[in-house]
Amino acid sequence: MKRDLPCLMLIFLLGAATQAVGETTYNGPSVETPELRIELRPLGEDEFTIHLTDKMTGLQASHTFAGEGANDPEPFLLVQSRYCDTPFILLTVKFPWRHALPQYLRVLETYAFRASDLNLVDATFGPLTDIALTDDSAYAPSELDMLPPIRVHCLLGNDAKPFEFFEQKTK
Repeated sequence: MKRDLPCLMLIFLLGAATQAVGETTYNGPSVETPELRIELRPLGEDEFTIHLTDKMTGLQASHTFAGEGANDPEPFLLVQSRYCDTPFILLTVKFPWRHALPQYLRVLETYAFRASDLNLVDATFGPLTDIALTDDSAYAPSELDMLPPIRVHCLLGNDAKPFEFFEQKTK
């Protein structure tokens, strides 16, 4: 039994190390992946900054946004995706309002940053789960009713802003 203990410990440590590789870590107002670090920093009452760092290239960018009167913004979900032939970073930010009415307990907004230069492309009200993760043109008309309410519309020939979010009104 004593001989097996070091072997068991090694197997356990290798398993733990394997789980940690490639994971996204949410730590309060920050998100970290193996390639990217995102920090949310409050600026007074009604503003906050999203600071992005590409850990592979060292590229950094900061963007300031209105916090809609909310306080203590924190990340909710992060996805790296591709829209309109361009890689993007999508970050949903949760504002945990301190409010007595349940409908105001949190506000979610999703921000899209171009992966190549970390510039903001567009933002939309709602969590990442409410966004169709591909261009509308990729679906047959019969499938459109099943898509989430927020969609991506490609802006052909526009390098500054290759897409924009739009909300599809439900029937």
